[in-house]
Amino acid sequence: MALVQCPNCGKEISDKSKKCIHCGYVIIEDPKPICPECGAEIEKGATVCDKCGYPLEVKSIARMEPQQVEVTKVSIINDRLSKRKIVVILIAVLIGIGVILGISNFIRQKQIEAYGEKLELISTTMLEGAADAENCGNLIKSVWSNSIFEDKDSTTDKYTRANNGTGYFYDDFNIALANLFDDKEFQEKIDEIENNQQVVTDLMKEMQNPPEKWEKAYEDLQDYYDAYLTLTNLAISPAGSLQSFSSNFSDADMEVVNCYNKMEFYWE
Repeated sequence: MALVQCPNCGKEISDKSKKCIHCGYVIIEDPKPICPECGAEIEKGATVCDKCGYPLEVKSIARMEPQQVEVTKVSIINDRLSKRKIVVILIAVLIGIGVILGISNFIRQKQIEAYGEKLELISTTMLEGAADAENCGNLIKSVWSNSIFEDKDSTTDKYTRANNGTGYFYDDFNIALANLFDDKEFQEKIDEIENNQQVVTDLMKEMQNPPEKWEKAYEDLQDYYDAYLTLTNLAISPAGSLQSFSSNFSDADMEVVNCYNKMEFYWE
């Protein structure tokens, strides 16, 4: 690169420089643009060719600029609309989730309430069956005892004595018990106890898998069910000696009462 003197200030500059770096003097002017239509030189800043009137590119660009701005505005509006749609969708989803959770909680609460109501139903149903079993068991003990000890009783004589309760006592208490179980009225009571057992057993199947709130109640219900079955089965099929039957029956009867009192605590 060679150095030359600026014709304006006389200071040295590069021979490639178009303008003096010291005084700003233009040494080599930029070539003027040429009209693409007629080839004439175009003055700087001109928008049309002075010779032929051909519109220049600057004018075309100027015309396009507003359109580009308009497109940008439309894009911004579309972006805002898209964001609003997303917000609306998110709100709708959140509302939907809230509704689903609300319905789910409502259903769960209703299930818990229904379980509690069924808990009370099965407890009272067992108590009714146990009461019938208690009455039958007491009559069984009376017939059994009066037959052995030949005690007269207007309630048991027809089972323990011959001639429809007016004759001699049967030598075997099993005959007296058989007469009792052959009695139509007594057998109907036994049938009611068996039907009660079936109802209770079906209800117990429905009580499986209790809600967390009722888990302890279900454990106590199972104990109650065991005591109930022991008592009702003794009434349906008495066995053993009079002493063992009476003892077992009294224990089962007391256990049923205690279990029911414990269950009653849950719905009071």
